[in-house]
Amino acid sequence: MDSFGGGSFFIGISKRKVCLSFLFLCLSLGAKTPLDHATVSFYAVHVPTGKVLLSENSQKSLIPASTIKAVTTAAALHILGPESRFQTHLAYDGKIEEGILKGNLYIVGGGDPCLGSGRTPSSLSWQDQIKAWTVATQELGITEIEGKVISDSSCFEKAQAPASWSWEDLGNYYGAGASALSFHENSYSLFFKPATEVGKEAEVLKVEPTVYRLNLKNEVTTGPEGSGDRACIYGSEFSFLQHVRGTVPAGVSEFTIKGAIPDPALVCSDLLESSLKENGVFVKDEAMPQLEKKVFHITYSPKLEEIVHLTNRYSINLYAEHLLKKMGNGSSASGIKTVNKFLKEKQIDSSGMYLADGSGLSRQNLITTEQLVSLLVLMKKSEFFPVFLESFPEKKSGIRAKSGSMSGVKSYAGYSGDVAFAIIINHCLDVELVKEKIDDFFSVISKK
Repeated sequence: MDSFGGGSFFIGISKRKVCLSFLFLCLSLGAKTPLDHATVSFYAVHVPTGKVLLSENSQKSLIPASTIKAVTTAAALHILGPESRFQTHLAYDGKIEEGILKGNLYIVGGGDPCLGSGRTPSSLSWQDQIKAWTVATQELGITEIEGKVISDSSCFEKAQAPASWSWEDLGNYYGAGASALSFHENSYSLFFKPATEVGKEAEVLKVEPTVYRLNLKNEVTTGPEGSGDRACIYGSEFSFLQHVRGTVPAGVSEFTIKGAIPDPALVCSDLLESSLKENGVFVKDEAMPQLEKKVFHITYSPKLEEIVHLTNRYSINLYAEHLLKKMGNGSSASGIKTVNKFLKEKQIDSSGMYLADGSGLSRQNLITTEQLVSLLVLMKKSEFFPVFLESFPEKKSGIRAKSGSMSGVKSYAGYSGDVAFAIIINHCLDVELVKEKIDDFFSVISKK
């Protein structure tokens, strides 16, 4: 018998029907279910033999949510290579005379999504990164800068987020777009002090890191105790005017939500300039011609295999968008063309597939479960499979899968032993209830 999660799985026709019936049972609650008006698609293949184990609506194009990250990261491992790194350069132009830089200081972004994130030992926290740059500048003997501290994000297109992203996502941390000089995952923390009475305004305490130009319009009130984060930040890239609406819970002294930094490159240079001034370097901030740059310090990102791990394990939209732009030499549209070319070269049928971004946040993304499984089969046979598999969260013992979730959408794509599978559910009014039933299904197949 074929292995599925370490044991036997249904291969014969009658057993396959039993398995299909059981799957529907797992995804149902009775006569009336959350799936009555939903579209359910799933597909599973035994990789060594290529035998199809499950197939239901497997050629229907559906919204995959974050399972599209599996496509982006698989392509990135092949195209960019697991050992590749992004670079961020500190540079200056002009000349240094008696401690005075007669020119400008530059932070030149190279598309590092982890810069200032502190997520790995090889990516410093934003405070330590700014300190490292300050020290590197002082080591040149610079005590005064006649020009400006300038951020250069020109190696990526100016547009940060895809045009099809939802307005309600753009101002929040998970809707931060990708800049060539992304910093601190392009997010800030907004600290509130809830009122003691429900319905009263919640006070804004502070913003970290400092976003100097941020113009917050606070409309957040205090919700019932235990009501959690029901606040939303509304704003768009390059606009520092942001509206915050919703509620934060009563009964706590402080409550934090996270927003998207509108212009991360500018905020990055602001933070460095502030640090230089605090450490005795005078910045005159005069307009000076921009001349040929001299690089004097390089910050390296983690290896791409580490970025892939973080992208899939923690479903970080920003990282996926960085990978997509890098594959497109700075352009999301070119990155999508590169991914489509990769799929074609690997003989994965892309009929009915439409890629709108690299992360799955766009509702314009469309893919079939059969296409997802074809990709998983390709990766199972690839030299990059250990890195790829390890990046998927473990859902149950022996099962690793990348999940996707947004309003009306729930999806999984992954592996159980030698079986590659994908499930996509669209137009479901209660995705959390469906998630519980999918977990039940995982429990059963992991024991078979």
